[in-house]
Amino acid sequence: MLSELAHAVRSGTVTPLELVDEAIRRIEAGDGDIGAVVRLEAESARRAAADHDGAGALAGLPVLVKDMARCEGSVTTFGTTIHADAPPDDVDDAVVARLREAGAIVVGRTNSPAFGHAPFTTNLVFGATRNPWNTELSPGGSSGGSAAALAAGFVPIATTSDGGGSVRIPASLCGLVGLKPTTGSFGRNVLPRWIELSTQGVTGHTVADVTYQAEVVAGPAPGDWLSAPTAPGQFTPTRPARVLACRTFRADVDPVIEAAFEASLDALAASGLVVERIEAPCDGQSLIDWFFISSCELAHSLADERDRWDAFDDSLHEILRFGITVTTEDYLAATRRRHALGARIDDAIGAEGVLAVPTLNVQGWGPEGPTPSEAGSVEGDPTIGVNTPDLNLTGHPAVSVPMGVGDLGLPMGLQLVAPRWADGLALGVAEVLEQARPWPLLAPGYEPFPIP
Repeated sequence: MLSELAHAVRSGTVTPLELVDEAIRRIEAGDGDIGAVVRLEAESARRAAADHDGAGALAGLPVLVKDMARCEGSVTTFGTTIHADAPPDDVDDAVVARLREAGAIVVGRTNSPAFGHAPFTTNLVFGATRNPWNTELSPGGSSGGSAAALAAGFVPIATTSDGGGSVRIPASLCGLVGLKPTTGSFGRNVLPRWIELSTQGVTGHTVADVTYQAEVVAGPAPGDWLSAPTAPGQFTPTRPARVLACRTFRADVDPVIEAAFEASLDALAASGLVVERIEAPCDGQSLIDWFFISSCELAHSLADERDRWDAFDDSLHEILRFGITVTTEDYLAATRRRHALGARIDDAIGAEGVLAVPTLNVQGWGPEGPTPSEAGSVEGDPTIGVNTPDLNLTGHPAVSVPMGVGDLGLPMGLQLVAPRWADGLALGVAEVLEQARPWPLLAPGYEPFPIP
């Protein structure tokens, strides 16, 4: 869709103003029951569209920016009351700047939990975002506002970021393709609160859209010691030598999700890919290590606001209180295990393999959380819900791709993990599944963004 829409603008078939007006119309008509868009910036978007020269890889395409990324001329609240009345940003985050440079036009901001801390999207400023597939449930987090907006067809582009699954979890729950790239692929011009865990990502309706957008926004940024030039063809979908399948990284998985996982593996095998079974290279300890590191870094980043922590959401307050108890020994021990985890995944997939695992082990949760602690035969395990943070620890690229709809009416996702700087191998498997088992591009009752 992205390349076709941009081509239509460049060829004069449609104008940027017509696309922006359509996005605004859709948001105003459809967001009341979802709460994905927390700020609609119609006037500035229309001015930008009227002055647009119709050029660029994303010429004239409306974009919503997650309320965690700086966006010149717009207030970034980070989903918190302490920033709700902040002045507008005077600079763009690197990814937002690259989208604008490619011709995209910002039309508003999408909801996020406070400082992106949760796998559900609600905060004390804007309330909860609901999943357009089932408004009684969450679109996930922390990029739930952007994913819900895409699943409802409000805009063709919405930015997402991922520090523990915040691209892949909402993509899974909203029937989208979500890429957490190799860490360092999308350079950062501002240090995130989770220093080495967080990266901007890409979420879209198709593998082609995700690939197209990734090639626009990828690249190093001054000052980001993790960033590096992307490898040639890094995002080009490519078939791997083999797919290594494990049913879960945790103690168990919901049987409905496992059945969808098996059907997806069968489809991949029928399409000519070699599928092999392996034991999981990750377990509950990986998530615990991620939590020690992430909570410590988040608490440290908010140390100057400590006298206002009591005003934060209860779930964020609990994380911060835990974070200040993490000792140097705790942090370094988790970091050393992080290195060993990366080596295990490297050994498992080699240079040309892709690891396949369900993105989530549970089918969904309420708009205000919490995530379930039961899956399959296991109960009372708070680490069981997601299979995503492990790859933030190791930096491997990971893609969530739809693999059917579960009993709750929500989509389910297959997570595909590739070697570092070989994101295209994961996208290649996603493309095979897309061709073998096409998925709905939007939630029921919503219309695709029109291509003239």
